[in-house]
Amino acid sequence: MVAKAISIEGQVEEEVVSAGSKSERRAVVLTTPSGDKYILRKQGGPAFVDPSLDSLVGHAIEAEGLATGDTLIMRNWEIKR
Repeated sequence: MVAKAISIEGQVEEEVVSAGSKSERRAVVLTTPSGDKYILRKQGGPAFVDPSLDSLVGHAIEAEGLATGDTLIMRNWEIKR
């Protein structure tokens, strides 16, 4: 899968991803105004659970990073007012 550099805005929520699979888990997810969803990761951070992202839940953010499939590996982000 090819990674693509993007800048994107959306609402951060926590939800169950990969339901019914071995990878099922709660994850921090960015939902865009058009309904696209990305599982959030920090560049250099853990792949599955990163408690440092919990503080973003409930906020609208603008993020820059690499999108690969349904994952956004964030390099920079800003909480929007």
